[in-house]
Amino acid sequence: MDNMIDMRKRMDDGTYDLTLEIGDNTYFTFYESINTDSAKDVVRNYLFDNDDDADYKNVKINHNKNRHIVTINAKLDYLNGEHKDYNYRGTM
Repeated sequence: MDNMIDMRKRMDDGTYDLTLEIGDNTYFTFYESINTDSAKDVVRNYLFDNDDDADYKNVKINHNKNRHIVTINAKLDYLNGEHKDYNYRGTM
């Protein structure tokens, strides 16, 4: 997905907080509404496109209509070291 900014912050427990910011025009080209299932799909596709084997959880989405930005937050976990099939990500 184009028009997306990604930011990661490493936490003390070894996990990462991931923030994805997407222009709302771009987001609504692919998705009809702001909801958690769509947000999980964006995170799953982002990880797949970047060959990233993290597990994700605590996915949240917000639409700032004034800034025309959709923000998705998730927690990424690399501690277990398991490489999983991308179809089953986020089912921790």
